[in-house]
Amino acid sequence: MGLTADETAREVEATRRQMEEKVSKLTERAPREARNLGKKIAFAAISAVAVLATRKLVDRLWTKVTGDVPPTKKVARDDD
Repeated sequence: MGLTADETAREVEATRRQMEEKVSKLTERAPREARNLGKKIAFAAISAVAVLATRKLVDRLWTKVTGDVPPTKKVARDDD
């Protein structure tokens, strides 16, 4: 804080300008950040679908080749 009212007013005005500049920078960055977030979500969804499709394909191939249920589909039994 300044020693006089004029100094304090100048400091407050300078602080206000700095805050306005920061807000304007954030406003400019927001659309880019939203696009990046959308890309990440789309990549995650596509990756999940690809993994599920691959697992299903492997299970079908296993069944076709061996004629048995895939190990991932077998129910664990206790042989007590």
